[in-house]
Amino acid sequence: MKLKRITLKVPKTFQYLLFATLATSWCSGITFFILNRFITIEGDFGPQKHPWQFPAISTHGLAAFMMMILFGAMLASHVPMAWQTKKLRFWSITFVIAVSLQIITGYSLYYLASEDSREITGYFHLAVGFCLPIILAIHVISAAKNRKKKNVAH
Repeated sequence: MKLKRITLKVPKTFQYLLFATLATSWCSGITFFILNRFITIEGDFGPQKHPWQFPAISTHGLAAFMMMILFGAMLASHVPMAWQTKKLRFWSITFVIAVSLQIITGYSLYYLASEDSREITGYFHLAVGFCLPIILAIHVISAAKNRKKKNVAH
């Protein structure tokens, strides 16, 4: 399978890969959060964390690394071309900032956050991550509407 170059119009294969990776990251992150905050099981020595927490956070980490690779590809190709059109800048900037915040807070949760700041950082990571698919959907739908308007005008 040959992947087309990412230009102003993102190839369908890349879109599907991005959407699948974002969905995996989102679902595994929400699953981890629910298991970590709300679900305990009775173990040999009393209540303990659910055993699916580790697979959920491992899947989340893998999807996060894939998102960073895909995000890098978009920053190197699609973003500079799209910036020149001066369209959809609000949602473009919002998405870039949101993904960047996810990278920073994700790194912080593992390597920088103290016990005092971990909960705040975690909830911030959750809130931004929860909104990420919505931001991307608005951006993609707005771009499709712009293309449709352009095609009708010609």
